[in-house]
Amino acid sequence: MTRNFVKFKGFSRRDLFALAVGSGFAGASIAADDDYPQKPIRMITPNSAGSGSDLITRRLADRLSRVLGQPVIVENIPGAGGIVGSRTFVRAQPDGYTLGLISSSYVIAPHLMKEMPFKAIDDVTPIASVAITPYVLVARANFPASNVADFIRMALKEPNKFTFCSSGNGSGTHLAGAYLQQVGNFKLLHVPYKALSATIPDLVSGIVDVGLYSYISVEGLVREGRLKVLGTLSAKRLTSLPSIPAIAETIPGTNLEAWFGVLGPKGIPPRIVERLSKEINAIVASDAFKDQIAGDGMFPSPMTLAAFSKFIAADYTLTGDLIRKAGMSPE
Repeated sequence: MTRNFVKFKGFSRRDLFALAVGSGFAGASIAADDDYPQKPIRMITPNSAGSGSDLITRRLADRLSRVLGQPVIVENIPGAGGIVGSRTFVRAQPDGYTLGLISSSYVIAPHLMKEMPFKAIDDVTPIASVAITPYVLVARANFPASNVADFIRMALKEPNKFTFCSSGNGSGTHLAGAYLQQVGNFKLLHVPYKALSATIPDLVSGIVDVGLYSYISVEGLVREGRLKVLGTLSAKRLTSLPSIPAIAETIPGTNLEAWFGVLGPKGIPPRIVERLSKEINAIVASDAFKDQIAGDGMFPSPMTLAAFSKFIAADYTLTGDLIRKAGMSPE
């Protein structure tokens, strides 16, 4: 027996059935977005365990797990200045189940690498700003300057006499030192190390003169009188260090801070991006989170989704300009 399919406005019943099935799948996709997350989330930090990035990632992941009702599993994938870990989340499926918590070094590496496996801005989805940590200018205890104004006068008078240490060529601390020299129009002798922790014994002993650090990393030595803080590389004095002048008091407009934020691969559905952004911003803005990261020398920095997207793009451009002016070469 031959079956005759009834036509309906140019479609057969078979066509309508196919459309209905397709609509069902579309509805299921929307429902899946609305029900996100339905399984554990992987949050990659492109830094080693115990680093500042690792610490803030674990703080956020713990609270985000409770809010979303699914485990947020932290995975450390260090290497190549953060490129290895960043490449991992950038190339992941854009379904919201693989995220990356990156630091400001994310926008440094692309300007110093001859080849990049991805586009730092175009290949990602910005999700949320998390925290900032200001740099402090620290000197050996017997250094003749007692504040940043004295130090700048000395550096202007004797170019390249005083040394500043960093965690390596092209590192965030190297960039901060280059920035300070550019805005102050003076010259220091750069001494790169393989790790920031390796600089501290030499700074204490006087082998090098100054360095730029997060305050939490040198707080104990400052309290013991073995190091001293000359100033903060911030727009205004830190509430935690009210007696220490901001470098902006001597060089107006000076402000450079390390920052942390959450990114995902390009193409994550907007509903998921908005949900993650909303939940992370709520966590970051809470007093509980603020108090928790204050002990790590960090400050919360909630932003709207649009503001965070603009911030990353602008910082990428500014960092590239700074690196070129400093004469840092790609490796």
